[in-house]
This record gives sequence, structure tokens and C-alpha cells, in this order.
Amino acid sequence: MNNGVTVDASQVLRMFSELNSRQQKNVYKNALRKAGRILQKETKTQLRSVVGKTINHKNRWDGKTLGSGIKLKVDKKATEAKVHIMGDFRLKFFELGTTTRRLRKNGANRGRMNASHFFRTAKDNKERAIFDNINQMVEESITRISKRR
Repeated sequence: MNNGVTVDASQVLRMFSELNSRQQKNVYKNALRKAGRILQKETKTQLRSVVGKTINHKNRWDGKTLGSGIKLKVDKKATEAKVHIMGDFRLKFFELGTTTRRLRKNGANRGRMNASHFFRTAKDNKERAIFDNINQMVEESITRISKRR
């Protein structure tokens, strides 16, 4: 722990067993949300390295920014957290790239986008850190909720 308090595993397990089922679920949800935020933040950083300041520009269809398309969702049963880039359809083109686009009638070239794989890079960079720190996140969440009681 960073705050100077030493907590052993048996004490954490005892504190966890003293919580009711709703509080236990909240412990898992909080830990998953923290872990998901790590990946979400790294994904935004990787996207910013690809598109630069354009990450904050609103699109003309619904006014969303590119950065707001990176979504985090923890399911109700607190079994998994999902981070995805389909909150804004344009992010798919930056991640996967496009083929050469041409007009149907006269075949004018409209270019192609190279795949930047910003989401895959972010996942590869932070996957190990997330799994290494998940136990610490659960412990912090348990101590925080048990202090509230």
C-alpha cells in the first residue's frame, strides 16, 4: 500500500467476508472500473499520438469528439469490464485502416487510410500492468469500503 499501512492477505479476506453481498459486488466493480480506466487512458494517449489535437474536434454528425468514442463499461454482475472504440464509428478506420477508395462513376481516387492499431498497442502496453495491479485494486477497494462502515 502507498499510504504506509501494511495489510496482509488474511486481514483483507476477513474484511471482505464481513461485507454484505452488495458491498462485495461494489468492491469488484470498483476494481474492474479502475483497471478499465488504465486501458482507456492509455488508448486515448495512443490515439492522441496518431491524430494529434484532432482528438478534441467534434464531428459534424453528432458533435462527439474522437476521444469520447473510447468507452468503458462494467457489467452489472461485476464479472468483466469492457473497453471498446465503437463509441465513435470513425475510430474503427484509424484502428483497422481502409482500402483505396474510389468513386463509382469516374473512378476518382479518394485515398486510403493506413492502419495505426492504436487500440492494440494500448492493450499490449498496459495488459501486464492491469493484471499485476488488480489484486492491489481489490485490496484498496475493500479497505475503503470497510472504513466507510
